[in-house]
Amino acid sequence: MASLALLIGFYWWFEGDILLSAIYAIVGFVATLTVPFLYRTSGFTLADEVEWLENREAVEHEQMLSRLSVLRSELDALELTEGVRQADTLTAILSDYHSVVETRFLGKKHSPMAYLSAARRVQKQAIQNLTDAVAVKHSIASISRNESGGDHGDRMIGLQKDQSNRLSALLANNTDLFAALTDTAVEVANIRSYSDYERMDTLARLVSLAEIASQSGK
Repeated sequence: MASLALLIGFYWWFEGDILLSAIYAIVGFVATLTVPFLYRTSGFTLADEVEWLENREAVEHEQMLSRLSVLRSELDALELTEGVRQADTLTAILSDYHSVVETRFLGKKHSPMAYLSAARRVQKQAIQNLTDAVAVKHSIASISRNESGGDHGDRMIGLQKDQSNRLSALLANNTDLFAALTDTAVEVANIRSYSDYERMDTLARLVSLAEIASQSGK
């Protein structure tokens, strides 16, 4: 837009030829459009994605492990055995994912961005579920301390039941997420060529779960 404004100003100030100015504007416009096209077709976009992956992977990995360590301690203190088990399972999944990224994808020309980004989003959703589980378990403990007779007691029992159901749903959802992550990781380990990623049976399921996770986080 700035170039167009300058071209119009140039034409007005120097009273240039309208046909030549129009041709110059068209050529300039086409040349501008070729920049992103050439950037992508020349592989620079992919290189940027790989560099982003390299920079973000190590940082996110440490952050997520640190968060999981804190969550595991909180879940253990709340005596939520299934939550502790899931925290340990997710820690192992994160470590395996990190190893796969480092050994198979970093520095390579082709990286399956659909798998990598979907796996990371699902992992983050699993951590969020455990975070919510801690909050729900605290609320259940608080409800238990405030139980009394009469209508108030009935309401507290109802609230406790609702929270217990929510806790079960969070842990059940994590079980599904872990299964999808594990199944896809097994397929990734057995893939021999980059083109095979497009034919992965489990990738569609993982991407679908990642999209659901993204929507639930809004």
